[in-house]
Amino acid sequence: MPAIDLARLKLQAARLAENFSNPPAFLRQLHEMLELYTNRTMRASQVAKKLNLPTYHTPPPVLRQIERELAPLAERLPLKGGVLVNELWKDGTFEARLLAARLTGMLPPAEAMPILGRLSNWLTHSTDEEVRRALLTDAFARVRRENPEAFFLLLEEWLKSPRSAWQIWGMQALLPLLESPEFENLPAVFRILRPAVLAAGPATQLDLQACLVALARLSPTETSFYLREMLAGDPPPMFLRTLRRMLPALPDELQAPLRNLLRALSQ
Repeated sequence: MPAIDLARLKLQAARLAENFSNPPAFLRQLHEMLELYTNRTMRASQVAKKLNLPTYHTPPPVLRQIERELAPLAERLPLKGGVLVNELWKDGTFEARLLAARLTGMLPPAEAMPILGRLSNWLTHSTDEEVRRALLTDAFARVRRENPEAFFLLLEEWLKSPRSAWQIWGMQALLPLLESPEFENLPAVFRILRPAVLAAGPATQLDLQACLVALARLSPTETSFYLREMLAGDPPPMFLRTLRRMLPALPDELQAPLRNLLRALSQ
């Protein structure tokens, strides 16, 4: 792998972006560019270990520069961007799929939503943790910020699913919004999160815990009321057991009232 010459990298990324509207040429040039920066020792190691996706082990600055060049084109040519996202995903390499997720997050919400509607299929067939994380965070970037109603509609479908994997996707996609200090629409979050809270079990405990901690950071009073309300409504036994296990991780001001309620319910 050659040392990264920033001026050369910028030129290479700019030339790659010239093929934004021509996916076959873009992919061909992308592979040529990534080959220049590949870490051959790591690639040989990958062959030996049979890792999930073929990868060039591209240094992060290379992908970041490519993303900088794609961002204005995604804004100016969103329909072409949607076509490129699909072709990048079909390419199947780690770098191409990472770019597909991040390019989705650069598209205006109207063009991103049809792609996001297929995300459950992509997630089902994705075993690489970094690609999954990019699909659940980066791909939602603009929709989460500019069209929260559409964002909530998609997450609501996942969070009310009987499948724990879908509930986990919903909570992991929700977390970046909850960690945004300017976010205020807690009632909408409490509403869509409710089915996943009541269905809480060992498989979803850690992700639910992360969401509840983030909610408590935004408003401990409202979060405490939310949980106490559900405890007062004859909740499933598994939810009670899961909440008991989560209690030590929750903020101190939530623990005492919830512990008292849980104790009363067990008598």
